[in-house]
Amino acid sequence: MWSDNETTLDLLGFRVHADLIRSVVTNPDLLPITIGVFGDWGGGKTSIMKMLESDLDPNSYTDPAERAKYEKIACLYFNGWLFEGYDDAKSAIISSVLLQLGEHQRFGPKVRDKVVSLMKSVNWMRAARLGFKEVALPAIAAYISGGATIVPSLMRSAMGLVGICGDEGQEESPEAPKGEKASGTDKVNWEGLIKSDKTPASPLDVRSFRDRFSQMLKDSDIQGLVILVDDLDRCSPERIIENLEAIKLFLNVDKTAFVIGADPRIVRHAIAVTYTPDQMRGQEDSETADSLITDYLEKLIQVPYRLPRLSPAEVETYMTLLFCQRMLDSGRFDQCVTCCKEAREENRYSVFGYADVEKAIGKLPEDLSRSLTFSSQASPLITEGLKGNPRQIKRFLNAFVLRKELARVANLSNIRDDVLVKLMILEYAHIKEFKALFDWQQSQDGFPKQIEKWENLVLEADDDVEKLENVKISEPRWDTKSVKRWLAMEPRLSDVDLRDYFWIARDRLESTLSGTALISPIVRLALSEILSDNTVVANKAVEAVQSFKEDERVSFLDLLETHIKRHPDEKAGYDAFAKIIHKDVSGSIESYVNALSKAPIESIPPAIAYDMAGLFKEKPGIKSRFYDVIKRLTSRKSQIKTALEKALKIETSEKG
Repeated sequence: MWSDNETTLDLLGFRVHADLIRSVVTNPDLLPITIGVFGDWGGGKTSIMKMLESDLDPNSYTDPAERAKYEKIACLYFNGWLFEGYDDAKSAIISSVLLQLGEHQRFGPKVRDKVVSLMKSVNWMRAARLGFKEVALPAIAAYISGGATIVPSLMRSAMGLVGICGDEGQEESPEAPKGEKASGTDKVNWEGLIKSDKTPASPLDVRSFRDRFSQMLKDSDIQGLVILVDDLDRCSPERIIENLEAIKLFLNVDKTAFVIGADPRIVRHAIAVTYTPDQMRGQEDSETADSLITDYLEKLIQVPYRLPRLSPAEVETYMTLLFCQRMLDSGRFDQCVTCCKEAREENRYSVFGYADVEKAIGKLPEDLSRSLTFSSQASPLITEGLKGNPRQIKRFLNAFVLRKELARVANLSNIRDDVLVKLMILEYAHIKEFKALFDWQQSQDGFPKQIEKWENLVLEADDDVEKLENVKISEPRWDTKSVKRWLAMEPRLSDVDLRDYFWIARDRLESTLSGTALISPIVRLALSEILSDNTVVANKAVEAVQSFKEDERVSFLDLLETHIKRHPDEKAGYDAFAKIIHKDVSGSIESYVNALSKAPIESIPPAIAYDMAGLFKEKPGIKSRFYDVIKRLTSRKSQIKTALEKALKIETSEKG
């Protein structure tokens, strides 16, 4: 099994991205600058941040010349999501930057007095805006009360020393401070410093803050301050904007560089739901809301840098190294990593696979030999099914290893790796289709006729993408691009007895893949906001759903169905379906009908009957697709039956 945490160990070949960003943020001629490291959820943003943090620490180098290059650079790490629950995230990021500088091993003693002065002004702003009772940061609580004890763990968390959350949002155990921080025996008494400082706690405007902060950097002999802002896209829209506004305070301060890791779609969405076009608009009143959001982002982020998805060759190399990491001792694994790095430098488009590992370490252990053969065969399937996403690949492999082990202990010797991978890709990306396939094979002794028929249809397309898209499949949920591409993948399943494969997957058949496949943050955000009472926010969420990629849209519809299943008496879920059907979101009608077919009749809010009638009036062509569910809802006496009969009667009379 493999850990799901971010790492500084580069198995993805992403070192080139970290090196490029490092070359920019350490170039004094390019400062000040803000770089956006943009990528999908699970795309490796945090790992690049960790590589940067390590590479900018002089303690990472033994060569004196290399150490000297970074002696006058301070690198600070800020996890935006860590402060999601704070009353004032804007002050949290400012305070975190200041406190980390004050605790810095090399620069802290030179800036500590000025940090205290700036902190007092930041806390003054918080107290003035929020009122004393609402202030949560321990530093301001101590200052206002005239001597309350600063809670050490909260103070350390404000400086990013404990509870830093990784890409997965799982809280890590507290770590000892690293070389950049003050040592455990040299803790700074911030409470005492704040109480003894005589500087007036005056209001702090943008200009004075920049001036004072810039002067502090000059006095400290810092030649470059690099601030890594991670997990911004996991915050609520309000917190995203507060963090961006805090970053604005530092923009154009000499010698500073911000590196912001985020999914740009979530950031754009946060801007859209927070500001009206008038609030963002400059001189050109004709600008569209979308272009205004772009302008807003470009003012904050001068250099957007998009991380690519992994190619099939990169996926095979990544899988190869993961298996080597799991099955080799550290010495031989390090040899493989070194050889892979050299191979990438010679040709970054080639695969580092079986033969390369054998060349690096000699004869392979039998289990590693089988795993690397599997990697070669499965990587094209996995690349296509998981969209080249590193996090999902690692989780997929963890699940695959568990399934293989279960097959072994159950003496199921007929389990083929390629068949198992293909089925797991369907399970991972399309859980409802996977469950449908389970039902079909169960009733047909392991050989579902549907798959045989549809595989024959897609194989007639003969690898022609356009022909494949034009293939029509009778089941709407199976008639999507991604599912048809899955059907076209080798191997064919029509001649395979699927019963044993579903037996080892039985733990997932009664639940979602919550332990394996997680929903991307942008999909979760859209669901949360489309269910919101705020009409503006809900409408923005509908726009976001319209722009989703197919896999995200399918995931969103599944979540919305699940919401109605869990909360059948809440109208918000039904309203959300009405909104996306109104906007012709693909698959929304089928998903809504499915939700209505399974919801308890007595729990369905009667008011949705009039919403349905309104949809039929607006889109007459869709009514026939609701016939079966209307028949179900009017099959017995209930409030929804009465409401539907009245609403559809009104609709019919108005039409007449």
